[in-house]
Amino acid sequence: MASRAFTTFVFPHIIVHVRTVLLPVAAILCVAHAAFPQFAFEVATIKPFDTKNGVMDAGIRVYPGGRLVIHALSLKALIMAAYDAGYWQLSGGEDWVGKDVYDVEAKPAAQSGAYSLRHTRSRIDDERVRQMLQTLLTERFHLKVRRETKTGPEYLLERSGKTLLLRPTKYTEDQPLMGAPGFSGEIERTGGHYYVFNTSMPQLARFASDYVLHKPVMDRTGLEGLFDYRDPDARIDLEQGDDFEASFVVFIRAVGLKLTTSEGPVETFVIEHAEKPSAN
Repeated sequence: MASRAFTTFVFPHIIVHVRTVLLPVAAILCVAHAAFPQFAFEVATIKPFDTKNGVMDAGIRVYPGGRLVIHALSLKALIMAAYDAGYWQLSGGEDWVGKDVYDVEAKPAAQSGAYSLRHTRSRIDDERVRQMLQTLLTERFHLKVRRETKTGPEYLLERSGKTLLLRPTKYTEDQPLMGAPGFSGEIERTGGHYYVFNTSMPQLARFASDYVLHKPVMDRTGLEGLFDYRDPDARIDLEQGDDFEASFVVFIRAVGLKLTTSEGPVETFVIEHAEKPSAN
């Protein structure tokens, strides 16, 4: 039970009585926990996946209620998803951290609120789901990660002033990309063609950062919404051969965008410790 005490302060011509409520330590801890909750899944399983027969459809899916299903991703890829980082931002860790792959299924507590279903094959939009995944990796892999930030080169994705060839996406909640509600940000280069499906400009910038330039890319286009694009004549790759970075820059210019250089904060993550996951 809380106890009460009275303190009297005397000022010229004024007497003020202040009642102080002294809470038990347990109550204080409960208040602190409510104010700063730790995000964690209620139920989670992690299983090694045997790749001897190959891997189909590796990646992430986010379902209603924040349920997370991940197929055949390495711990490095899980760290990328949990910390919203690119592969180039990670360093450290033993060989198995990037080679061994796992299936993960996790579910938050019921009635824990609404969650964004937006996700790509390797990224999770909802910050709470990412934080719960961080907690899971800490608990099951005994993961320790150190963040470092320094000033370095970055790119800005901007409008070039030319005609924008990206088109509003044809995909809807009723007809989602690949039949998976919330799935977006699919960018492919296949058979000399570039394809963009259900992709936002921040996702396009992130693709450029993760897979092409290996430096931060900031979206400065001012374009909102989701877009589709198909390179109609395949000239981009035919002109650039096997140079993926050069062909991507040509693609960016062709659709009415440009990349300019700048400087800004560059965040990296050092894997200081990890162990193979404990049993479920």
